[in-house]
Amino acid sequence: MSSVGDFNPLGCTVLHATRSVIVAADAARNARRVAASLLLSCALAACVSYEPKPLQPEQGAAQFAARRLDAPALREQVARVLPQAATTWPPPAWDRAALLAVALVSNPKLAVARAQVQAARAHERAVAQPANPDLTLQSEYARHDPHPWLYGFALDFPLRPPARKRLETGLARIGTGNAQWQLLDQVWATRRSLIAALSDREVAQQRVQILERLAGAQRRLVAIEEKRVAAGEDAPNELLLARQARIGTDQQQAEARASLAAAQAAVAAALGLPPQALDGIDLRWPEWGAPPAFAENRLREAREQALLSRSDLAAAIGDYAETENKLQQAVLRQYPQLHLSPGYYWDHGVAKFPFDVGLTLPLFSRGEIAEVRAARDVAGERVLALQAEIYGTIAAAERGEDNARAGADTAARSLQLSQQQARQAQTGLTLGALGVEEEVAAQILLLRSELEALQLRAQWQAARNALEDALHAPLSGPELGMSRNLPVAIAEPQR
Repeated sequence: MSSVGDFNPLGCTVLHATRSVIVAADAARNARRVAASLLLSCALAACVSYEPKPLQPEQGAAQFAARRLDAPALREQVARVLPQAATTWPPPAWDRAALLAVALVSNPKLAVARAQVQAARAHERAVAQPANPDLTLQSEYARHDPHPWLYGFALDFPLRPPARKRLETGLARIGTGNAQWQLLDQVWATRRSLIAALSDREVAQQRVQILERLAGAQRRLVAIEEKRVAAGEDAPNELLLARQARIGTDQQQAEARASLAAAQAAVAAALGLPPQALDGIDLRWPEWGAPPAFAENRLREAREQALLSRSDLAAAIGDYAETENKLQQAVLRQYPQLHLSPGYYWDHGVAKFPFDVGLTLPLFSRGEIAEVRAARDVAGERVLALQAEIYGTIAAAERGEDNARAGADTAARSLQLSQQQARQAQTGLTLGALGVEEEVAAQILLLRSELEALQLRAQWQAARNALEDALHAPLSGPELGMSRNLPVAIAEPQR
């Protein structure tokens, strides 16, 4: 037994060993704290705070009902597309170009398409970012061990090859391009709806006006027949026929007024406005029913552009590019993908720093490649089928307009003959050679000829609309001056 003052080498050795263990444990704890702090800091730095944005249907409905065509806020948006329309606000009369400018900034479906473009761009930015690592936390307790605890963490970093990353970002870029082409297609769909509604409104409005004049002439004829039947000059059957014709005209008037109201509502829907927003608004289409002629070279250029890059065709080509990109990715997935897994463990008193390398073994990839290759073939056939459809639609629309123009010309000549007969009847009534009944009958015949001519002019206008729709390009009218500012209106979302 050694005294207090004796020197004990073994005791010093044990003391130094104990201190070394304590220092190592403290160092391990400090390392764990530092690692945990770093991981927590990285996690917090990557976080984005959540901002709630609840929908309020009642407020949305009230805001839509309050929309007006002459709103001051609308003027600034229309000025980006058609500056001359905003010079005098509101315009005294709204033509097709001004109305289309309003539709481009107010139509809700276009707002949805713009939002889809923004979502595609956000996806493109997300794909460009590096892949997030996986974090695994481990712990273990051994009761009879001097150092009972094992705890640590491991990270898993998937390493994307540069070629695969390039393909993935390229696929996202193609998706953005497809969204933009779909936006352009929705722009044309909005224009199609607006032009069709305006055309229906124009024919219904003119039909109402002609039918009102026809009803007035038939009322005069019924009054004349009543007197002649009472005087015994005509048979009662003549009066019955006149009354039946008048009732038929009344029914046509009711149908025309209903068509006019439906067309007015369709115009408002295409503009993105409530129907009451068009009350008292002067909508003009002076060349309706007689579309202006266009240069042959303009038609040829529009046809070539439609066959190569019409918006729906461009979207189909984008779909083919997507399948081509997916096929390249499937071929790259035949090769192993590398994973790096560094970590740290405090293993029952021993600090360990493992560094693992993992591989994804693509043992079964032929099926995926065959599937994607078949999808590419389908997309290619769809492009060719759509091109053939566009070609046939344009050719049919050209012939349809030629036939409709010929029919309208024939109706115009027939109308001229009816006008000549009405003038002759008026002259005969003035000279006393004809009676009032003959003059009214001539007026009724003239008004019926006007209705027939109106119907054929409507068919001609519909044929021109169909040709422009097949080309996805206007051939005449005030819209031709919008092409310079149109990309601005398409790209910028409504504020």
